[in-house]
Amino acid sequence: MLTRAAGVNRVRMYNAKSLKGHWNHVSVHFLIDAVAFTLAFLVGIQLRFYSEASQLLTVPSQLYPSILVGALLFASVCYIFGFYSPQIFKQNLFRRSLLLLLALLLAMVGMLVVGYVNFSSRVGRGIMAYGSLLAYLGILAHHGFILRELANYRERVALVITSLSDEVEARLFENFWGSQLELVGILHLDEYQPQPGHHILGPASQLREIVQQHGLDRILCTNKSFSSPTLYKHFCELRYAGVTVVPLIELCEEVLQCVPLELMTYEWLMSASASPHMLYIKKIKRGFDIGVSLLGLLVSAPLLLLAMAAIRLTGSGPVFYHQVRAGRFGRQFRVIKLRTMRLDAEKNGAVWARSNDSRVTAVGGLLRKYRVDEIPQLLNVLRGDMSFVGPRPERPEFIAGLTREIPFFQERLMVQPGITGWAQVSYPYGASTEDARRKLEYDLYYMKHMSVFLDLFILLDTVRIVLRGGMETAPDRRLPRGDLVVEKHHGVPLPKPSPANQ
Repeated sequence: MLTRAAGVNRVRMYNAKSLKGHWNHVSVHFLIDAVAFTLAFLVGIQLRFYSEASQLLTVPSQLYPSILVGALLFASVCYIFGFYSPQIFKQNLFRRSLLLLLALLLAMVGMLVVGYVNFSSRVGRGIMAYGSLLAYLGILAHHGFILRELANYRERVALVITSLSDEVEARLFENFWGSQLELVGILHLDEYQPQPGHHILGPASQLREIVQQHGLDRILCTNKSFSSPTLYKHFCELRYAGVTVVPLIELCEEVLQCVPLELMTYEWLMSASASPHMLYIKKIKRGFDIGVSLLGLLVSAPLLLLAMAAIRLTGSGPVFYHQVRAGRFGRQFRVIKLRTMRLDAEKNGAVWARSNDSRVTAVGGLLRKYRVDEIPQLLNVLRGDMSFVGPRPERPEFIAGLTREIPFFQERLMVQPGITGWAQVSYPYGASTEDARRKLEYDLYYMKHMSVFLDLFILLDTVRIVLRGGMETAPDRRLPRGDLVVEKHHGVPLPKPSPANQ
């Protein structure tokens, strides 16, 4: 029987892994559900025919396509429901069990469709009954384990500060502690005395002893502290002892999957630019774009034709709308969309589209809500103007002003723009300089972590948002900033947003 301490340590290791590798965590549980689903149906085949054969059977190879489609569809629906997100770990098990049942039913429908297209791969009723029951019980146990292990745990952390500027930077996180992290206290340089109001654990020279005494899972610090020659020896000792030292900017990447501009440095940008695998950017991503775009055009062709007919029947003017956008390195191209606004929408000049925009036609509002108007952009992807996933291409008229007001805004022009992206699925709809600032934080995260797996998960997030009918339902992963505004950081001015843009 495990002691309470052993149980707590086991949960700590599990949760620390989930926080330190968000996408690793998502991928692992995605695969566990897919594998559990597959194994359940393989066992179901044995149960269905065991009495007839009285021995283990060889699974007919023609059944594998249906089973694998069902497994991938089931895990994808679970991701769309948000089951692999740390923010949903405290969800009621009963509600999750009902949604898991719905995901299982959708997966079974997918298997039936495959069997209808290719009759030889059809899974019989007996196998379907055994397999779905075993899959549901096994996957329910898996999700119950996740909820049980992570429901009440918070990772114990301490923050190292070396100066007043460190304390100002740390104020960004005043409302952050508590959901997944427990700030145990503050460590400081021996010669620096922190401002009153902190729970002081001790000087940084006693870092190892304090970590052991308070059972800390990891140490947080500012970018300045992380590169401090004075602290380097202590940080190295901790890291070789198995305790992670993490700058606050990396904490945001891990927990929120964004990069606050208030913490941004040129060193981080140089490191981020070297992170994505060049083979993926130059070769694989282009192949991914072509494949997904061709499939998207094929599947959406009937819907596109209906939308074009609706635009033509309810108004005059062209069906398609062409607009100049800035692509990679600022190269301009003409994006193709279905027309959703009146012909005189920009008679007074270019302005941002807004939620409930009065310029949008009745049919256009419906098309925009479910993103049908963006289907023609698949042609831009095939031509190489855009990628399927990436930062949204901005209009050249807005880029100059946004570059002046938002530090590092030009960085998003370093990669191919996309139809959908991490910013679009992570930040609620907005149309202001402040919204552009916050979306840039997600674009920068994507630029550092882009991969085929992240692109696939973004596509699943996009499906969820489209099904729910709009960007307003996108999850808000923003860092709670309160009233803090960092006026200057590493020589880069960060202007305070005007009330009109908030």
